[in-house]
Amino acid sequence: MNYRKRRGTEEERRILTLLRDRGFAVIRAPASGSKRKDPVPDIVAMKNGVILLIEVKSRRNGKQVYVMRHQAEGIMEFAHKSGGELFLAVKRPRELRFLKFSELRRTGGGNFVATEDNIKAGMDLDGLVRYVESKFSKPLDSFS
Repeated sequence: MNYRKRRGTEEERRILTLLRDRGFAVIRAPASGSKRKDPVPDIVAMKNGVILLIEVKSRRNGKQVYVMRHQAEGIMEFAHKSGGELFLAVKRPRELRFLKFSELRRTGGGNFVATEDNIKAGMDLDGLVRYVESKFSKPLDSFS
């Protein structure tokens, strides 16, 4: 396995562990470089009925992160079929941010890009957990 692929796999596993430690049911669905015809996100995380679909990109440097059109369209279709919310996880040195895929900009060529501003505005892991937990429905009698 080449260095870039190994680094990406390690980051996917690290995020999986972080989410599992925060009470999520998680699975890793590696497809990069495989001969799969149906693109799937790198991680599926579920908690109390909330489904997160996470595509992971790891960068040492660079201000923008791209998701190629064919991959983006495939994982967006997966999100539509599953009812899950699609996120891009961007790992850079000493930083891990989660961005809603819907907030990415589409380029003229149909690719998707997370700009430096998108990445800075993204949620950290605790923010992502709070976002998911805010979606849990609570019956009114639970407040008494």
